Parts: sequence; structure tokens; C-alpha cells
Amino acid sequence: MRFLESLVFTLCITHSLALIQSPPRMVKQPPTDEILFQVAINQNENDKPFIIECEAEGEPAPRYRWIKNGKPFEWQTYDDRISQQPGRGTLVITIPREEDIGQYQCFATNEWGTATSNSVFVRKAELNSFKSDEEEETLDANEGEPFKLKCQPPDGWPKPEVHWLIQSEEGGIKSINSSRITLDPEGTLWFSNVTRDDASQDASYACSATSRFRNEYKIGNRVKLNVVATGTSAAQNRHEPVQQYVTRKNEVAYLGRKVELFCIFGGTPLPQIRWTKRGGPLQHERVTQNNYGKSLVIKHANFEDEGDYSCEASNGVGSAKSYSIKLSVLAAPYFTKEPQTVSAAEDETIEFNCEAKGVPEPQIKWVYNGMPIEQAPVNSRRRILQNKIIIERLVKGDTGNYGCNATNSIGYVYKDVYVNVLALAPEITEAPNNISVVNDKDATLTCRVFGAPKPLVKWIRGGTELTGGRYKIKPNGDLTISKVNFLDAGDYICHATNKFGKDEKYGSLTVKERTRITDAPEDYEVAAGMTATFRCNAVSDPSLKMVINWLNNNQQIDFEAEPRFVISTDYSLTITKTNELDSGTYTCVAVTDLDSESASATLTVQDVPNPPRLKGNGARCSELEASVSWEPRGDNRAPIVRYTIQYNTSFTPDSWDIAAEKVPATESTYSVPLSPWSNYTFRVIAWNKIGQSLPSPHSSVCTTQPAVPAKNPDNVEGKGDQPDNLVISWTQMPEIDHNAPRFQYRVMWLRDIPGEQWQSRDISDWTVGRIVVPNQPTYQPYKIKVVAINEKGQANVAAQEVRGYSGEDSPIQAPRDFNVTVIDSTSALLSWEQVTDESVRGEFKGYKIQTWTDKEGIENMREIHVAKDNSRALINKFIPYSKNFVRIMAYNGRFNGPPSETLSFNTPEGTPGSVASLEAHPLGSSAFLLKWQKPLQTNGVLTGYRIYYQPVTGTKVGPLVERKPITEPKQLHAKLAGLDSNTKYRIHIKATTRAGEGNGFFVEANTLPAIAKLPDTPQFRWKNEASDNGLSNIRVVWLPNVEGHPGSHFTVKYRIRGEPMFEETDPQLEEDYIIVRGLKPGETYEMQVVAVDGDHISESKIQEVETYSDGPIIQPRETVATAGWFIGMMLAIAVLLLVLIIVCIVKRNRGGKYAVHEREVAHGRSDYPEEGFHEYSQPLDGGKGRGSLSSDAKGMAESDTDSMAEYGEGDAEGMNEDGSFIGQYGRKKAQQRLLQIQQEEAAAAAAAAAAANKQYGGGFATVV
Repeated sequence: MRFLESLVFTLCITHSLALIQSPPRMVKQPPTDEILFQVAINQNENDKPFIIECEAEGEPAPRYRWIKNGKPFEWQTYDDRISQQPGRGTLVITIPREEDIGQYQCFATNEWGTATSNSVFVRKAELNSFKSDEEEETLDANEGEPFKLKCQPPDGWPKPEVHWLIQSEEGGIKSINSSRITLDPEGTLWFSNVTRDDASQDASYACSATSRFRNEYKIGNRVKLNVVATGTSAAQNRHEPVQQYVTRKNEVAYLGRKVELFCIFGGTPLPQIRWTKRGGPLQHERVTQNNYGKSLVIKHANFEDEGDYSCEASNGVGSAKSYSIKLSVLAAPYFTKEPQTVSAAEDETIEFNCEAKGVPEPQIKWVYNGMPIEQAPVNSRRRILQNKIIIERLVKGDTGNYGCNATNSIGYVYKDVYVNVLALAPEITEAPNNISVVNDKDATLTCRVFGAPKPLVKWIRGGTELTGGRYKIKPNGDLTISKVNFLDAGDYICHATNKFGKDEKYGSLTVKERTRITDAPEDYEVAAGMTATFRCNAVSDPSLKMVINWLNNNQQIDFEAEPRFVISTDYSLTITKTNELDSGTYTCVAVTDLDSESASATLTVQDVPNPPRLKGNGARCSELEASVSWEPRGDNRAPIVRYTIQYNTSFTPDSWDIAAEKVPATESTYSVPLSPWSNYTFRVIAWNKIGQSLPSPHSSVCTTQPAVPAKNPDNVEGKGDQPDNLVISWTQMPEIDHNAPRFQYRVMWLRDIPGEQWQSRDISDWTVGRIVVPNQPTYQPYKIKVVAINEKGQANVAAQEVRGYSGEDSPIQAPRDFNVTVIDSTSALLSWEQVTDESVRGEFKGYKIQTWTDKEGIENMREIHVAKDNSRALINKFIPYSKNFVRIMAYNGRFNGPPSETLSFNTPEGTPGSVASLEAHPLGSSAFLLKWQKPLQTNGVLTGYRIYYQPVTGTKVGPLVERKPITEPKQLHAKLAGLDSNTKYRIHIKATTRAGEGNGFFVEANTLPAIAKLPDTPQFRWKNEASDNGLSNIRVVWLPNVEGHPGSHFTVKYRIRGEPMFEETDPQLEEDYIIVRGLKPGETYEMQVVAVDGDHISESKIQEVETYSDGPIIQPRETVATAGWFIGMMLAIAVLLLVLIIVCIVKRNRGGKYAVHEREVAHGRSDYPEEGFHEYSQPLDGGKGRGSLSSDAKGMAESDTDSMAEYGEGDAEGMNEDGSFIGQYGRKKAQQRLLQIQQEEAAAAAAAAAAANKQYGGGFATVV
């Protein structure tokens, strides 16, 4: 009802306003420049109709008229080609003609005034043919020299776009794209230099002109180009830059439009163009380069783009050439202050303001009701100034249209407005609403009033007028209350009056709690590539929905477009793989329907520094020192802490070595030492806390003179690799250390005993780093040194003497008196008698103890090293519950000695290792199904498992509780029940042996929430158990679906088939099986499993279960026709009758008995036994007797799912625990078992037939 009242009120106001009369106001009008049309010339062309828009609003509805070229335009005289849209002034020209060209303007008039539209020029679009239809022309161009192809494009409007292309003789067209070839705005194609590839082969160069408006192009000026070879090499055919085409010296651009400056130079090699503005670099955000740098493009020119532009062309031949262009920007007029439509009351004063700018400065002229203001009737109360019109003491007759026209040589801008003088009682057109606002914010109650004279607006609350202080009435009538508090809530009245009447409306204000940021983001510094996180949280009025958004530099973050930006459930913002562009201000904004609150923080992404720039040549060189100079080029928000200076020489041109590692960040020049006889270049790397920059460009080359070596080889060592030699090795000296040509090593050695002389050998290959001295005694000491020599002499430092040894030989003595004392399952104390030092025949390293078990074998032995001064050791590397073998031997630097005797001993049982895996699957809201794999190291005989659990809250764990132990070591699953819902638990499992508990293994998992949901339909399997006192037992195993919602525990319901009521077991909380006891044997039961989760249950499908006792299986009652003995007897009689019939037939046809055996012997086959053929003399089951089905314990029926396939593990589905197929014996219903018995009796009959065959000599087929 309230909505209907509001709708009626709105419609009434709209209707009353619609009745207010006013002068016309243009809402649609032509553009200020031009309108194009197309006239069909050829049959395959179409006319392009066009419209000239003109539409105005006013009351009463305006009438329209047009002028063309300053004269009245009567469109009705143009038959049906031109029409005017109904109710509008828009002209529709459906069939354009040449006479439609002209300047058009529209006027809309009613009794209160005349509105004037823009004036537009209507022009015909055309594209003429090329002026020259000459035959294809052939031109010669010299290879390597600049060249041009001129085009004489046709006339057209708009000015056609000119292009050059390559046209094959078959008519195919290919565009031209080369850095050497450039098209100027006049259509000339410039070759900076000509190459042989530019020659026309089976094609020619063609000039084309395109009209985009007409969607048409034409081709002319075809040229074949012949390139004249110079006969000189490319290196000799060089030409300095020469000017080809440049933009005029004084170029003009128009504000907001595109301008392109050209600077095309020829030469060989291709000149490179460098642009500058006023001698400095260009503002790349304002300009782009085109035509491979030969032109400069400003897409939207403004006054900042004015100035002098220079281009410099250079190619390394001759001097560089330069050219300057002065760019000026002109602008069509544009308003800086537009006149506005005014509605006012009598006796008021109004103003029309109009200000405009442009280059050149525009002139402002006023229009009144479609005519120049100078031609308007005189009004003494109207004052006309340059940029404004003032009308005082308005009367109704002052109503009318006024237009402001600003014009210069580039164009014009025009706006038409009106003054409407009214006399109306107050009317509240937009009443106050019932609004809500948060405290401490400003509130605005709307009250928009219409009336003439302008009504006086007052606001009243509780009978009191609201003025001053926190209350402010705006000129439009709205009431603003600053810093609202909860006492401001209530009803408000807007009251409007003028001399013609009054009006008032009501509204209310509700005040709610404002939104506050409680956890503001903090400034963050992060290294590039790392993750940054900002946290934010807020609170708001409980009745308001709050959303938290993130801004980056005041722009909303698009999380779909920026996958590196992630907002978490706690409203924190995470930025992964940060880069420098991510730096900035990040703002957290908490927003409700009524307010918002924000907090900002700064992210600083720090990256490695920019590469330094070398000063000048980069290095000043002296005899043995270079001074390297550089300057930094930005630290990327992390201050530079040091520099590294690297060098490169001609010896290693592809690698860089360090000349100075930690040069202070305050330095920009640093001296580094040089080696003689080298060519050096240098580069510098800057470091900050993030890492190192890319290297700077390299310096110029520093060259040094030869000198003697400044060092000798390092890492000199003497160590034989055979018992009778000495190997002397050293680190080769790189070429940078040779210091002169003809570098070599002088290797010197001396046996370290009195009276020995130094021996030496010179090595001229500097890449060699070792020599072998043969025929030396075993493991003797030597003095060794290596000297560096070049053509200038020996090194200027003395070579250092080192001590070395000749080669080692195998030890010859094994440790004796080796004993073992077992300590525990993994430890034993070993003792032995030490070997002598002389028997080691080398550097005595110690002893090796080798151990293995009978299962591992000697090839998988383990070694323990013991120091040489020990004669006993406690070893804890033995395998528990195993037969261990152990031996010991001495060893030197190269060889093992002979082993001791091998001892064996048995270790006692130990505690097992941890289980191989553990999984916890939630069952409902209060249980887990645990699955595990047995330990890889049992270390004894497993006796079972111990399971413990404890609740986890945050980072704290509760008390440890033990589940009932598992005493069956083959059991690899268990149920853990009685847990709290929606709780995290830490579950431990330990395997046990007789030695105790083994290492623990744990997982953490959550129970499910206690939700109102039915468990999934349960599945189960069953099998017969051993009976009690002649009654049957059935084991029912629940198979929970751990991927779904299985429930937390279960019960079993059962009944004899045909009975109405089910019996039900007690709930099973701890295990996944129930043994249903006390069932009648020989009966068929219907069973189903009931899954339970809290108050919700789900029942499985019913399965039929056959029960049996431990004695013979009691078969169902049978008739004579279905009895097995009867069927067997009948089969036996049938077989005997068939045998008799066959014998009779043989006797009749052969005249007597057919001796099969004798006939076979006559043919040479005599390998049959006396008792007849094997297939009739042996039992049908291969010699094994077939037991009675009723006495076979394996014949007891089971369910379709076998225990080996429990919970879907393994591939044993359909198998019994003894490996046989369930389906063969165990899964059949009663009828299947009867058929099985019948088949066995038939087999017995077949055996009887076989006996008959034997009796009659064999050779008869058995028919069953």
C-alpha cells in the first residue's frame, strides 16, 4: 500500500511538471564538422543514405525548420528522397545526390522561443582515378645508393590514404615492410639504400589510393625496378647520410589530434635516427616512434607537445646529419564555462555566462531565438557583456532562447540554452526519505522544491526549526546534519513557502553504529619474488552486512585477473611472487550499505640494483694497476651496500674473475692490481641486501708488459699410487699468472734421508699438473717443491718445500684373538689384538669392522670404522633377532688388510620399527576407521599393536588415551570409537613383540561435525563361524564407505525368512564386525546392517544367509524325481543299455567281438597297460579321491565378499581364505548345492561306465 501511494505521488509530480511550458531545448543535433555521403556511380556500387539529426524538447511541442547555405530549405520539394522523422526535425536522405552538398542548420520553435542547432557541412565522399594511366615504367637504381619512387595519387574526399605494394604478374599483392623503405605522407616511397633484393623479378612496385569511407581502393603508377650492381664489396660500398624527406620546419598540430613528424635519411649502412626535444630526451609516455624510428608520433597533441624537435641521422660514414622542426599546437574553441538553462520567477535577476578558449583566441557571439543578438528586440533590462548576459527584474515576456557561439579560424563551439520565467506555488518534487546513517558521519535529508518565485525551505523537528550549528540547509533545499549522534534519530519535516502557497513533507532518520577498522594493515618490505601479507579486520553495526575489499593505489584489485593476489577467509591479502610493480599503497576498505572505513599500508618490493654505468672508458691503466670508475643507476628500493669488480682477460675470454670483492658503497673509483703480459677488461656489479645486479658493460682494454712469475704453483703434494712410485701433483697455474711467454714448471724432489741429492724435471706444458717418478721404495718420505719459470726467469718468490710419500702396499697381518660379547638385540662388544705398524705398509688409517646377516648375505655387508689405537669397540649396528656375522681388518690409505676369522652370533628379539603407514578415515562424527601396514623392520615376532589417541587444540595436545590392544598381528585395521565430534585427534600406533613396544607412528585427523544427515546405505559381508552347542554363528562384517558418510557404528537385524519380526543385536561401537550367535542350523535367515550416526540411521539391503552346524549339511527335502541317487541310478542304467546295443551292433556287422587291443598291437602300438586305456582306468579327479560334500568343512556357505577383499584392498575379490574361488563351492544358494550333488552323482555314474568299458575291453565313449 505504501509503495502504491509513493507511485501515485510520483506520477502526479511528473504530470504537473510536464504541464509547465518552456522554450525548446536541443537534445539531438548535427556534429560541428561535417557529414559524408556516397552517391552510387557504377552498377556494383550502392548509395549510402544519411541523416542530419535535429530533436528538441519543449512545451508546447516545437516546430522545425531548416536552412541550407543560409537560405530556407524546403525539404518537401525533393519528392521522396528526403523526409523528416515524425515528431522530430531529423532529416533522412535515402537517395543522396550531388545537389545535397551544402551547409545545414536546424531551428526548433514554439511560442516561447527558438532553439538553434549546430551548423554542419554535408559533403560528398569520392575517390577519383589516378591522373596518369601510363604503361608500366622501368627505372634503374644503383646498389647501395638512396632512391625514391614517386606517386601521383588521385583526388578525393576525404583525402585518400596512399600505400605502395608489390604486385606480381599474376595479380597477387604483397605489402612492403623493410627498415630501409619508408613511405612519406605525400605518397613517395623512399629507399634509404638499394639492395639487390629490391629488384623487380616477376613483380612490380605499385602505388594505391584508398578511401575508407567508400571502402574502395585504386592502383596506379606501376614501376619495375632494375638494381645496377656496383661491382664493389659491401664493405667498400658505403655512403654517408643524405636527407630524403623531412616534415616542414614549422609544423602545426591540432589539439587532441594525431600528428606525425618525419625525418627520412638515406645512406649505407642504414642511418640510425635519434630524436630529441629541446636538446633533451623525449617523454616516452607522450610520443612513440614509427617507421623504424624515422617518424615521431603524438597520438593526442596538447600544448605540452609544442617546442623544437630534432632528429640526428648517423651511420658511421662521414658526419652525422641533423634537422629541426618547430611544432605549434592550434585548437578549435572549447568552453571553459558553459551557459546553463535557467528557470526563474518574475522580478528575479538571472545571468548567462559563457567563456571559451582556443588557439587563435576565439570570439564570442550571442544568439537570441535563432538570430544574432544585435537583431533582437531592445530590452532595457538586459545587459550584454563580452562573456555574459544579465537580465534584471524578469517578466514573463523575457522567456526565450539564448545561444553562445565561440569561433576562431579552426572551428567553432555552440550551445543553446533558455530562460523560462515562471509563477508557481511551491511543490516538493523529491520528498525526504526514511534514511539510515552511522554515527559520527554527516547525514543529508533530501527535499527538492519547485516553485516560482523560488520557495523558502525550512526544516522542523519536534516543533522546532533547525538552524545553525550542525544543521545546514543547502540551496537546493536538502538538510545536512554534521557528525550525527544517536540522539538525532527521529522524524523531520520539510516546509516550503512562497507568495503563491506552501507545501510540506515528512521523513525519518535512523542512526546506527559506524564501521571501525580493528586490525589495520602495516607497512611491509619484501624481497622481489617473496610473499607479502597484509592483515585487516573490522567491526560494524550488527544489523548491517559488512564486506572487506582491497585496493591497490586506489584501484580495486581484480583477483580473477591477478591470480598472484589472494584474499583469505580472515580478509588478509597475500601477494605471491612479488615484483617491483607491486610496490605501492594497499588499502583495506570495510564497506556496509551505509558507510565505509579504510586503512592503508605501503608495500615496498625491493629488488637487486640496476647495473652500474662505467664512466668514460671505464678504466685508466698504468703499468701494474688499473683505476675503474662507475656510477650507480638505481637501487630498486634497497640501498646498495657494496660493489664487486670483475675482470676478464684474453686468456679466458668467456669467464669473469673477481678483482675486488667488497668495494664500499660510497666508492665510485677503485684501483685493482694487474698481472704482467695480459689484456684486461673490467665490469662492475652492485649489491644490496636482496642480491647482485646484472653486470655493467665492460670497460676498454688494459695491456701490461711481460715479467718473471710472481708466484709458484699451489697445492703441491707427493703421494704414490703404486707401491713402487712417487706421484707429484700441483695446481696448474692459469695463463694470467704466467707473466711472459715460454712458461714451464721445474719439479724437484729429494728422498728425506742424509746424503741424498735433489733431482728435477722440467715440464713445458702448463696444463700438466702431475708427474710420476718410478722405481721408488714403498712408503718412504720425500721433500718436494715445484718452481714456476718463464722466458724472463724463475719466480721472484722461493718455492715452498712439502713432505710426501711414495706409494702404499697391502697390509699383511690380520687382527688376531677376535672375540664377540653380545650386549642386547643390536649391540655387541668386540675385542682383538692390534696389528704392528710395519705390517700395514702404508699410512695406518685404522680398522674396518664388517657385519651382515644370513638374510642379507655378505654382498650387503655394513662397515664400521674404528681408530687405529683401539683394540675393542662397542658396536650397535647389528640386526635384532637374526644370525649376525662379523669380521675385522686393518687398512691403510689405499688397501684393506687380510680379514680376521668370521664370527657368527644370534641377537635376541628387539622392539619393532614403526609401521610403514597409517590412515585415519572418519566414520560419522565420533569414530575413525584406522588402516596401517606392518613395520618393515619387525625385529622379532609381532604380537600385535597398541593404539593411543589424544585430542589436539591449536598447538596443545590433550592426555594420551589407549584403545583396547590388538593381539592379532595379522590384523591391519581397527575402529577407534567414542570420540567427540568436529575435533582434531593425534592417533599413535606401535607394533609390539615380546621385547616390548616399537617406535611410534602418528597422524592427525578431524572427526566430522555432528550434522543432521543420514548415513550412506551400508554394505556388509558375512560368513559362517564355528557353531556353539549345535547352534550356528554368523560373522557379519560392516564395510563402511570411507569416501562418503558411513556413520559411526552399526547393529545387525535378522530373522528367519518368512517371519514378520526382526531381532537386533546390541550396537557395536568398537569393532567393524558382529558375531550373531545362537542361530538355528539349516535355516535361511534375512539379515541387514543398520548404520548409525547420532540419531540418524540407514539400513542396508537384505541378504539371505544359510546357516549350518559343524556336522553334515542337512539338505532340504527332496522328491524321488529330484533325488540324486535316483538320477544316478537312471544314468547308470542308460549307460549299460547303450553298451549292450553297441555290442550287438558290432557282433552283427563283424561277426563277433572286435578285439581292439589285438588290432592296436598288430599296428605296432603296444604301450597300453594291461588294465586298459588311461582315460578310463584312472579316477576322473586325477587320482585324488573326491570327498563327500556334506562332510567337507570348506563347503560352508559364505557371503559374496571374501575376507581377503576386506574394504576393497588387494585383488582377492571372489576368493576364499584358502585361495579357492568362492563362487565354485561357497557362494551358491540351496538349489545350486543340490545341482552340485547331482553332478557328483552323475560323475559317479560315469565312473561306473568306465568300469564297464574296462570289463568289455575298452574303446567305448562314456555318455552322461
